Amino acid sequence: MTAVNSPRDLQLSDDGKWEPYDVSGGASDVTDVGDYLESQGWSPYLRLGAGEWASLNLLTWQRDQDGRSEYLIAVSNQDQTSEYLRVGSLPALMDLLARWAPAVQAASIADVVQDLHEPLIEHEGIVETIAARAVWGVQDRLPRLRRYRQTWDAAEAEARATRQEPLASD
Repeated sequence: MTAVNSPRDLQLSDDGKWEPYDVSGGASDVTDVGDYLESQGWSPYLRLGAGEWASLNLLTWQRDQDGRSEYLIAVSNQDQTSEYLRVGSLPALMDLLARWAPAVQAASIADVVQDLHEPLIEHEGIVETIAARAVWGVQDRLPRLRRYRQTWDAAEAEARATRQEPLASD
């Protein structure tokens, strides 16, 4: 994540107004924002969205400041990251995430639909990843499912024999 200083960063004041905030604290040599934030005590907190390939992500950072947690939020896509938004409480963070979550969900669904229509099969694309997980899951669960089915069929045959019902093939 590379960026330059942005005077467009904002913070939410106690009275609910957005005010200018400089996430880099005026440092002129910030080349990797993630490294810089970690050096300032911030740690990755939460991500909404599916990562680098997704068309919309919300990235959040958290740090303890004067005995209280504070949070940064950035909206990103495959090409760029927005200015940072700083909020001073978990409820404020949750409120912003709740407002953005429908857009992230819609973008994620649109990404899957678009990937389904792609003519090329891409290595580790979303559709390929889902298919690979499904195959792995089936292979992993198949022996258990077969045992369950055999137990169920045996119980069903025993119940028919007890009731002396004719088999469907009779």
